[in-house]
Amino acid sequence: MRTFLKSVFAKGDLRRKIIFTLGILFVFRLGAAITIPTVNIGAIDSSQGIFGIMNLIGGGTLERFSIFALGVSPYITSSIIIELLSMDVIPTLTQWSKEGNTGKKKKDQVTRYVTLALSLLQGAVLTYAFDKGYGILENPSIASYIYVVVIMTAGSMFAVWLGDQITNKGIGNGVSLLIFTGIVSNLPSSFITTFNSIVTEGTSFTLDLLWYLLFVVVYIAIIIFVVFNEGSQRKIPIVYASSTNTIMRTKEQTHMPIKINSSGVIPVIFAASVMAAPRTVISFMESNSVTEIIDTVCNYQKPIGFVLYIAMIAFFTFFYSNLQIDSEKISKDLRKNGGSIPGVRTGEETRWYLYRVINQVTVVGALFLIIIAAIPVITPVIWEQTSNAQVSLGGTGLIIVTSVALETIRQIKTQVTRKEYHGYIRK
Repeated sequence: MRTFLKSVFAKGDLRRKIIFTLGILFVFRLGAAITIPTVNIGAIDSSQGIFGIMNLIGGGTLERFSIFALGVSPYITSSIIIELLSMDVIPTLTQWSKEGNTGKKKKDQVTRYVTLALSLLQGAVLTYAFDKGYGILENPSIASYIYVVVIMTAGSMFAVWLGDQITNKGIGNGVSLLIFTGIVSNLPSSFITTFNSIVTEGTSFTLDLLWYLLFVVVYIAIIIFVVFNEGSQRKIPIVYASSTNTIMRTKEQTHMPIKINSSGVIPVIFAASVMAAPRTVISFMESNSVTEIIDTVCNYQKPIGFVLYIAMIAFFTFFYSNLQIDSEKISKDLRKNGGSIPGVRTGEETRWYLYRVINQVTVVGALFLIIIAAIPVITPVIWEQTSNAQVSLGGTGLIIVTSVALETIRQIKTQVTRKEYHGYIRK
C-alpha cells in the first residue's frame, strides 16, 4: 500500500486530479451543510419511507433540507429512465445508442432536461409532503413553495455539474463519488451514536463493550464479504480467428468477464423505493383498516413485507442484469469480428449460451444482494444489542460505498500503470 501511494503522488498529473476531486467533494459537503432559508429542520423526521432512501443516497442532506437536499437522485432516476427507453422503446433514443460518442452526447443532453423536470417535481412533492406532515415552512405560502423548490432544483443541477467536473477532470465517476462521500461522512457520528446506545445503556460496561467490539468485527467481515463478491466474475473464453489466403490462423485467446453482481445496487434501491412509496403516502393520511393493511404488506420488517421485499430484489436483479448485458448484441458483435466461444457455434447458439450463463451468474448475484439486504432486517431480531444501532449491518449504503471505492482504486491503478508505460516508451 505504501509503495502504491508513493507511485500515485509521484505523478504530477494524477496528483492534480486527486486534489481537484477532493476540492469538488469539499464544495459538495459544504453545500450539504447549508440549510435552505425559511425551513425549520427541527421538525423533520426523514428516517422512514422513501425519504430514508433519498436521505441515504444524499448523505443526510434531506434530513437537513440543505440546498443539496435532492442530491443527484433526480439524475440517477432520469438516467435509468432514458436507458430503459433506449431499449427499443423510443426509436430515436435507440438510434442514438448506436451512434457512439455523438449519440451519447445527445442522450446526455436529454437526460439533463429530464433531470431538471424531475428535480422540479420531486422538490415540489417533498416540500408539500414535509410541510403537511411536519410543518417545516415558517410561512407556508405559494411564494415560499416556489422559493424552496427553485433552490432545491438549482442545488440538484449544481450537484450534477460537480459530478461531471469530477468525471471529466478528476478521478472516478463523479456522481458515484458524491453519493459515496455523503454516506461515508455520516459514518463517524453514526458509530459514536451506536457506541453510546450499546455501551452506556447496558448494566455491565465490560460486557457491553465486548458486544460493541463484536459489532465492529461483524461490520468489517460484511465489508470483506461485499468486496469479495463485487470483485467476483465469470470469465467466458473467447477466440478470434483470421485467415490469410487458405491458411487459418488463430489469435491469442482472451476472455469476456461477467460480474456476479452486474446490476450493482440498483435492484435494492428499486425494491426499497417501491416498498416505501405506499407507506410514505399513507403516512400523511388518517389511519384506517386500508392503511393498516398497506403498512403491513409494504413494511419489509414484517414477515409478509420481508418476503415481498426479497422477491422484488430477485426480480429486479434478473431484469436489470439482462438489460445491462445484451446476449444478442454480444453474439452479433462476436460473429462480426470473427470471435467465437470454444465448443459453441456462432449465432443463435452463442446467444442462448450467453443468456444461460448470464442468468446462472445472476442467481449468485441475486443471492448476494438478498443476503446483504436481509442482514439489517434480521440482525436486530436475533441480536438485541443492535436494535438501537445507528450503523446498519449491511444494506444499500454498504454496497454503494464498497463498489465505488473499488472502482475508484481501479481507475487510479490504471492511470498509474499508463503513466509508467508512457515513461518507458519515451526511453
